[in-house]
Amino acid sequence: MNTPISHAPVDRLIPAQAAFDMLGIRTTKAYAEVKAGKLKLTRNGRRSFVKASEVNRYIAALDAASEKEAA
Repeated sequence: MNTPISHAPVDRLIPAQAAFDMLGIRTTKAYAEVKAGKLKLTRNGRRSFVKASEVNRYIAALDAASEKEAA
């Protein structure tokens, strides 16, 4: 029996270091943000990833914070 394939968008996993590089933050700062609850990691075994949607959310939160400070 064939099960239909879902065409829901896939939230890509980006290796943690690549995500930190994309965000322009160093590893120490990135893990401080994780500890503060500002950035969420996803684990798969021993490897850490950041979801693509989480990278977008983090950037949007930074934009909102800088707009709030400017006002």
